[in-house]
Amino acid sequence: MSFRDNLQYLRSTRSMTQEQLAMMVGVSRQSVTKWESERAYPEMDKLLKISQIFDCTIDELVQGDLTHRDIQPEKAMPVDMSSDSIGYVDRFKVHARLISIGVGCFIIGCGLGLLLTGLLQTIGFSTQVEILLPVLVLAFVIAGLAFVIPESTRHTLFMKEHPYIIDFFSSEERMENGVRTSRGIVLGTGIILASLILVFVFGERIDGIEPLEEIVSGIMLIGIAVGVGFIVYFGILSDMTNIAEYNVSALCELTDEEAVELLDDRDASERERLLAKRRINKIVGASCGITMVIATIAGLVLLFSEFEFFWMAWCVGGLICAVIAIVGSILAPKPNAA
Repeated sequence: MSFRDNLQYLRSTRSMTQEQLAMMVGVSRQSVTKWESERAYPEMDKLLKISQIFDCTIDELVQGDLTHRDIQPEKAMPVDMSSDSIGYVDRFKVHARLISIGVGCFIIGCGLGLLLTGLLQTIGFSTQVEILLPVLVLAFVIAGLAFVIPESTRHTLFMKEHPYIIDFFSSEERMENGVRTSRGIVLGTGIILASLILVFVFGERIDGIEPLEEIVSGIMLIGIAVGVGFIVYFGILSDMTNIAEYNVSALCELTDEEAVELLDDRDASERERLLAKRRINKIVGASCGITMVIATIAGLVLLFSEFEFFWMAWCVGGLICAVIAIVGSILAPKPNAA
């Protein structure tokens, strides 16, 4: 038996379409078509994925005869494709949770530092208390990076393994996710506004009383950290159902050759549109990364210069990134009207 015969039979035992197999392996449907017509042969890493999907060895897949395997109805793919067969939803939920915790750590360190400094000064501890702020800021920045960097790497690897996903969300699921994430974002925004109102209410009353100023500022920043965490968490989940945007983002993680190969079955105009959007997305991502690195350097310099509003460096960096993202979305080519 040939590889083609084995692959076609194994697909049939799972009621799996070429598009579904392509999604699970991380190639275009055209690639699967070429494999089954013996016009091309999968690379070793793709053979390994296929053997894992169908619970066989590479030798059995390439040289053996798997056409006598019993059909396993419990492993069949859904006909309507409305199923998450690769753990996409779970991956996004984990990604949202860990990234939101990491981002919250970047801010909450400043808040805890100011709060503890103010409390210790209020009860009479004044020796070396100023060292708490930079120590806690650096400690929580490191903690935040410990969440963000490994999780970003895991998510990038997932996108490389699954650069194209079939849209399996129903309109009801999209609506439910949209309502839930909108409420979460509104809640986060409300927490931030409530934290700012706290400063406006007590600002004049405690003006000039340094320990109380630090306590109120610390509570404000802790509230902002919680609010930002909510916004980041639900913001990521709001993008979860936008499969088209995920597919474009996944293209950015591939090499130029891999991206062109994945889009091989698209018409020329659509392929060029997606590649152009990929280029813009990569520029936006790099620009935002550079911006936040500069903001971090500026924030740390201001922190050790004892500038009271050192944390504003990250706020400004975030706003600049938002502007860059908006400009990128405007410049990105839009789909042709049907």
